[in-house]
Amino acid sequence: MKPVLDAVVKLVNTIRSRGLTHKQFRDFLQSVQSEYFDVLYYTKVSWLSAGCVFERVWQLKDDIVSFFHEKQCSAECEMLQDTEWLSDFAFFTDLLCHMNNLNVKMQGKNQFIDDIWAHLKDFLTKT
Repeated sequence: MKPVLDAVVKLVNTIRSRGLTHKQFRDFLQSVQSEYFDVLYYTKVSWLSAGCVFERVWQLKDDIVSFFHEKQCSAECEMLQDTEWLSDFAFFTDLLCHMNNLNVKMQGKNQFIDDIWAHLKDFLTKT
């Protein structure tokens, strides 16, 4: 999972770390009427952010490829065109989304141990 995470973080940082590129990317998403207006930052402090970042990049992958092709920087996103890498990326995105959902359910207010155990059993039977 680490190589996939590193590639996604590098891609997001390429977009977000340069002010002009970030603004151009947001303008591009607006011009193509994307459902989302930006990519999310990944922070090591909260592992929940990895699932959110993966999910957002997955949903924007076609727009990201189009943006970098338009800027003639297709090397920046070549992994988004590699089917083997995309299958790993899709798997980890799905896994992290399920883990995030489980974590949120377990952190709700007034959760008793039997509720948490039920959430864990449901999660294990789905996987």
